[in-house]
Amino acid sequence: MAQKGIKGHEAGKKNAIESFVLFGAFVVNRIRESHPRLCARERAPGKRLRRLKPRFMMIGMNSLLPKLPLGISDFEKLREAGTHYLYVDKTRLLPGLLNAGNYLFLARPRRFGKSLICSTLKYLYEGRRDLFQGLAIEPTWDWTKKHPVVFLSLATLGNATPEKLTANLTAWLRDQAETYGVDLSGKDMPDCFVAFLAAVHAHTGRRVVVIVDEYEKPVHDHIENGVLAGQMRDVLASFYGALKGCDAVVEKVFITGVGRMVKTSIFSALNQMKDVTLHEAAAELCGYTEVELSRYFEPFVSALAQRHALTFEQARQTIRDRYNGYGWGKGERVYNPWAILNCLDDREFGSYWWESGTPSMLLKLADNLERPDGDMEGLVLAEKDLLFDLADPRPEPLLWQAGYLTIRETDGAMYTLGFPNTEVREAWFGLMLNRFRGKPGGASGHTTAAIMLNALSKGDRPRFEQALTALFASIPGELHLGKEAFYHAVFIAALQATGGRLIPESRSDKGRADAVLETRDLIYLIEFKLGSAEEALAQIKARRYYEPYLADPRKLVLLGAGGFAEKNIRCLWEDVTR
Repeated sequence: MAQKGIKGHEAGKKNAIESFVLFGAFVVNRIRESHPRLCARERAPGKRLRRLKPRFMMIGMNSLLPKLPLGISDFEKLREAGTHYLYVDKTRLLPGLLNAGNYLFLARPRRFGKSLICSTLKYLYEGRRDLFQGLAIEPTWDWTKKHPVVFLSLATLGNATPEKLTANLTAWLRDQAETYGVDLSGKDMPDCFVAFLAAVHAHTGRRVVVIVDEYEKPVHDHIENGVLAGQMRDVLASFYGALKGCDAVVEKVFITGVGRMVKTSIFSALNQMKDVTLHEAAAELCGYTEVELSRYFEPFVSALAQRHALTFEQARQTIRDRYNGYGWGKGERVYNPWAILNCLDDREFGSYWWESGTPSMLLKLADNLERPDGDMEGLVLAEKDLLFDLADPRPEPLLWQAGYLTIRETDGAMYTLGFPNTEVREAWFGLMLNRFRGKPGGASGHTTAAIMLNALSKGDRPRFEQALTALFASIPGELHLGKEAFYHAVFIAALQATGGRLIPESRSDKGRADAVLETRDLIYLIEFKLGSAEEALAQIKARRYYEPYLADPRKLVLLGAGGFAEKNIRCLWEDVTR
């Protein structure tokens, strides 16, 4: 027993030392970035400053590292003394955002930090300088100007019926007014709002800042019921419309939500609202940039790399592929913050954002897609088509607003959309596989895809063929249209859902293969034929689709798949010798 105690003590010491040195390397790198002159003697003439990269096999303790702020949206909780939470400083972006107008609206997908931005603005306007010590905005903000803040989140407000929503909004206003000694009994909801803001202004002698988070949640909660959703919209239009006559007492209005609806709805009641969703000042406000990932999360990425026996660079690239890619027209692309925090906390490459909640409405709207394979890559929309209309609930704007699509390119008022990253792409196509299957029982689309990727990664060719056969056997007979396009769509959806790096219809000067699938150690050149697998494999070889990949050190495999029309699926494989 004593020997075990000694070993445990020694292991604990080792883990503590490793964690300490890891944190020390992190601190030194940060000092080098902030004060390069202090480290000038480490730099050889003509050479870049060397970075410290810890290389331990395990990290047993994280007590020296800040705590990851999972699920925390209150700025005070993150910043108050003694909490030791990691905070990514976004305050440098706030002046540019706030200067864009007095009535501002910002849309971002769920779990992208909107509530934290609202909370940050609340404490900023209240003049809580103690919470902003050391942040970018502290030396530039005028702390002598303090404003009362009215902060409403509709995320938890009951909205089972329009009457319930109206009653809850009215009750909230009356409760808030009581703190200023004002009695609003007998007034209806819009009049309550106007009277409340006037009372706050009169009581404090200062103009009021109004912050509303999740402004349209009562509508989205009932979006599958068009009539009820419309009634909720009308209640909110009346509520927000009361702000129109309050310019004399209002300093700033900041409203957030998942997405904006057409101007004939809520925004028609407040026509001075400026939408900054695609504004350059807001492009990097929600989500983490590459620079921020390096500055704040490097030791956590090192721990993730060690867990999976990856180099630091391999771990960064995997994170980039899975969780980066969100863009709003201008500025740098950002990482999904919820996915990043969970990935680094668990030290696993999971599907965190998708699993945190996929609205059932999206699943139903998928049936209305004009693309039979469900592939939304390269979708082009005009700017007005990015708005969701309850009267015409098309899937494309809702998919964009909800974060399942992002802006890839802009050309004037035209936007090219696509999947932001691997996490969303593989989950979406797993959903499409379930849609193709059309009947319960057997493995789900995600399970089938996982089996296929596992088989491809290990070179288990029989298992891949069995999974592909099972997938097509699960599709109802009436859906087998005898057209290559349908079978091709299902086949590509299956490959997309695997989570490997897939390039559909990969082009070369010899033509194009149906797909190229890349894993960590293998590259598959894939051709699909309704007829025979022999024909598919022969085409890959004859047209030499593999030539652009000959310099890649990974193993090259040709995969010809056929026999789909007769449900007698066969796969032929051939390794490329260099």
